[in-house]
Amino acid sequence: MTFAIDLDAERREVQFPHGIPVKLNGEQFMFPPEIPADCLDPLFSDELDLMGVLRDIVNAESGTTTSGEIIELIFRRPQLPGRFYQAIKDIYKELLGEEPYVEFKAARPSIPDYVRLTKALVAVYGVDLGKLFRSDSSSASDSATSSPTSPATTDSMPEASGSGQDSPGSSDSGD
Repeated sequence: MTFAIDLDAERREVQFPHGIPVKLNGEQFMFPPEIPADCLDPLFSDELDLMGVLRDIVNAESGTTTSGEIIELIFRRPQLPGRFYQAIKDIYKELLGEEPYVEFKAARPSIPDYVRLTKALVAVYGVDLGKLFRSDSSSASDSATSSPTSPATTDSMPEASGSGQDSPGSSDSGD
């Protein structure tokens, strides 16, 4: 029997069967091989109101939203930057687990570390919130611009993980 959707097909776990190793300040942290769906819950919390921000952007009077209008939306929600930052930390806590997250925080990641790591994990996990919210009219042709959710090789992290960063080889167990 053939299936239209085969959720048992080879996934990221084949490339990273023991998790996704991340090196920060000489310490190694292991992220799960597949992102749990509830890790994104902090982004959709009522306190953050990210959906309200997106609604306001879509409903902007001008039809297109300028960067000035987006900044104005943020100033109308002065708690947004702090709540967004907390949501990112909550996502990392959910991904790593309570104790490893405490160790991760002890490594003192900088804001650029969070940005680079988030971009790299988005590339590895294949999660793109922009594509999730894109309207049907903007996706006229995916085939020419589609990109694979995992790199063609399995011996290193994707380029999005930041230039000059070493990633442990596949023979490193991290235990």
